[in-house]
Amino acid sequence: VHEFERLALVNPDKEFLLVHNDVTLHQLLSGSLKQRVVDLFGKSLDRQLIPVNTETSLVKINGFVCHPENARKRNPLQYFFVNGRNMRHPYFHKAVLHCYEELIPADQQPNFFLNFEVDPSTIDVNIHPTKSEIKFENEAPIWQILVAAIKESLGKFNAVPSIDFDSTDTIDIPV
Repeated sequence: VHEFERLALVNPDKEFLLVHNDVTLHQLLSGSLKQRVVDLFGKSLDRQLIPVNTETSLVKINGFVCHPENARKRNPLQYFFVNGRNMRHPYFHKAVLHCYEELIPADQQPNFFLNFEVDPSTIDVNIHPTKSEIKFENEAPIWQILVAAIKESLGKFNAVPSIDFDSTDTIDIPV
């Protein structure tokens, strides 16, 4: 089922059918990534997803992250894609978690579905036997772009606490 989910997520424009013991588990119509996520994981995700979209000369990133209050203690839905394939990327995973550091408890993790489009000549898919881990030529700048894009999206959709400049509370700063 997990492999089906990964394949279905990376190809939202294709129809998919999953049958187990003559029981249809999933019948997915072609559509958008958001619709595919909702069809696979439930309608409750529809209101939890925050769009992430950015395009630079190095990378185009689009997809979704969740509102901080929807982070999970167990089994978070965390998916990265690059150029139409699934990937695991511990460094970029840390980048996503970095964006949520002050927003969620340490024992929780956010859901995310993020797609990277890069020049194929700038990645190496042959660093892991399953070809699930990918080496990016420009990892450090892409990390910064990813963090900026997610933080911008969280801010746009009021997912981060705002600062009240009119507050009468004062803070004692030792001199």
